[in-house]
Amino acid sequence: MAITTTHSRMIGDLDAGSTYLSGTIGTAANNIVQLDGTAKLPAVDGSQLTGISSGVFSDVFSATNSGNQSIPSGASTVVTFDTENVDQGNNFDLANNKFIAPSAGTYMFYTSYAVLHASGTGTDQRLGMYHYNSSDVQQDGATLSKTTVHEAAQNGMRCFFMATNDYVNVQLYQASGSAKDLERCQFFGWKLA
Repeated sequence: MAITTTHSRMIGDLDAGSTYLSGTIGTAANNIVQLDGTAKLPAVDGSQLTGISSGVFSDVFSATNSGNQSIPSGASTVVTFDTENVDQGNNFDLANNKFIAPSAGTYMFYTSYAVLHASGTGTDQRLGMYHYNSSDVQQDGATLSKTTVHEAAQNGMRCFFMATNDYVNVQLYQASGSAKDLERCQFFGWKLA
């Protein structure tokens, strides 16, 4: 069985000589696409392809704070950011220090800071990422804790399944007995699927 058009050219042997496929070679509608001389596909319009995920590393963002933030003792405090290094899709809300999911899916997040001047035996220090729905109701959260620390860095990763317009922020808690300065915090993430 052959596919034939007005301008046809034989381009392959499908079953060892008995059946050939022929058609117009090119990149327009109803053409057969052929690899070029370097075995690469020519440029084609992929806008009508279906069933293809936006893939890994979509909706990427990265935010940092360039100065110090005072973190009070004994209360969880939302970490503030003043610089967007990357914001693919404009989904990081710098004014409110949170990433807002543009679509439902699984997202990976990472946060870290270099210095928090909280010290002393038994000092509780917790870095967390919290997932809220669009009505500001907490859906999930993850923290990592340290005690007996002095100018100690912390970092962590977390994966959340988020609905459209859900958001994630970073919060820090310390119980040194007085306010302490947070330095060089970063927060970044991306959509996995």
